[in-house]
Amino acid sequence: MRKSYTLAMAALFSVSASWAQTKTDKAEVQWGPDMDFKTDGQFNFVMDDAGEAVFVSMSRKKELLIQRMDGLKVTYQKPMELEMDKEDLTNEGVIFTKDNVITFTSLFDKKAGIKQLYASTYDQAGFGQLKHFEKIASISAEKAKNSGNFNIYHSPDRSKIAVSLSAPIDKDKEAKEGFEIRVYNADMEQLWSQQIVLPYEDDLFGYESLRIDDDGSLVILGTKYAEKREGKALRREGKPSYEYHLLTFKQNDPVPEDHAIVVADKFLQDLQLGVGKEGDIICAGFFGNKGSFSTRGTFFLRLDRNTKAIVHESYKEFSDDFITEYMTEKEAKKATKKADKKKEDLELYSFDMHDLIQREDGGVVLVAEQFRTYTICTTDSKGNTSCTTHFIYNDVIVVNVDPDGNIEWASKVPKRQHTTNSQLYSGCAVEVKGDKIYVLFNDSGENLFLKPGDKIKQFELTGKDALVVLATVNSDGTTEREALFSPERRDVILRPQDCVELSNEKMFIYASRKKDYRFGLIDFK
Repeated sequence: MRKSYTLAMAALFSVSASWAQTKTDKAEVQWGPDMDFKTDGQFNFVMDDAGEAVFVSMSRKKELLIQRMDGLKVTYQKPMELEMDKEDLTNEGVIFTKDNVITFTSLFDKKAGIKQLYASTYDQAGFGQLKHFEKIASISAEKAKNSGNFNIYHSPDRSKIAVSLSAPIDKDKEAKEGFEIRVYNADMEQLWSQQIVLPYEDDLFGYESLRIDDDGSLVILGTKYAEKREGKALRREGKPSYEYHLLTFKQNDPVPEDHAIVVADKFLQDLQLGVGKEGDIICAGFFGNKGSFSTRGTFFLRLDRNTKAIVHESYKEFSDDFITEYMTEKEAKKATKKADKKKEDLELYSFDMHDLIQREDGGVVLVAEQFRTYTICTTDSKGNTSCTTHFIYNDVIVVNVDPDGNIEWASKVPKRQHTTNSQLYSGCAVEVKGDKIYVLFNDSGENLFLKPGDKIKQFELTGKDALVVLATVNSDGTTEREALFSPERRDVILRPQDCVELSNEKMFIYASRKKDYRFGLIDFK
């Protein structure tokens, strides 16, 4: 018994010593004061950042608060106005322009049969009120539960704001009803409005994203599916039965410019858009060879801003070794055998694009994460049904694109995260500084010295070996893993999806510890 105890203590000391030795020197963490939920409020999420200032959403009791932080100092914490003439308002979103904060709220008026949208404008510096409950738009509606929707967007340069108005659902009406769009400048002066009708039937067009461009035009990215018979023929030939389309709507032109993003015989996945430093459109994502739910490689495209034509394209197919990297020998053999049996290439389960980050030199970094979710419901003998939602966040793939638009390399950062009914502590945060890419996530300490072929231990939120890992991806694609914190702060857990890369190249982080929490800033070296 004594011998076993001694060995256990020796092993524990060895692991602790290893963590101490691998505490990173690549990042310095500056912490703000300890805060508690009762006094300081409940942190919700980071809303935006402007230079040195970070704006976060907080709540206390029934109040929804906007908090400005300069560095780690709370400059102000102001409640959102969610009541007008003793009527409760619904929060529809907050937009940060260059100088101001604009809050959007709505109220359903049953007597008038409308849902009204209001905008209130405040200055960012001290949250002084500039405009109060300015009427912006309204939707005709009969019932509060089916009163339509408002959605708010802003352009990349924050000079334009778009409000979309979707009417209540009417099952008796035919498809292609569309929605209304209203475009404003940063002072909420309307520039143009238009009824938007998509050129395809609802069952043939999958809406992916909407953005308002700096020039005030509306850009919709969607997936156009082939007609039923044509789709079957394409699938029999092993070809994609869908195409990505860019629809651009401009002022006084109800017919959109329609541009298909077509590459030969590849199943494009999770296409993301950005605006390049030269004003061109950049697109990136993954592709599969056999379908839209498995990944064989990555792609990068540049599109002419005006014509939307592809002017440069680059593809990188993942090797079998890359796909099976960090699988155990047994897992790799099983995957290979399964692919051989179907006479297909090895492919990864689909990834979600996490970030499309532009480097100062004109290059681009793509970061994607393997993600899936599912829900299991059970019913007991008394007829009571309970459901559990599972969130799985696994490996991260980092892709480096050089300034010419060519994919140089892809690197994999292995991890296993499986949580139920909450995904707050899963996922990763990413920072690009110089020629290095930093990836932060919660992990098991047993994975700190992980090698290809080793079994990866799953992160457990309540596990005693949980720690925050900093994975550094170097300029050649090689990866190093270290502990972000020293052993005495191992009980600190990050919410990676609420860690935000700031414009000053620091990362704003939120971390919980026992019954309190802290905000912090990471300076990467």
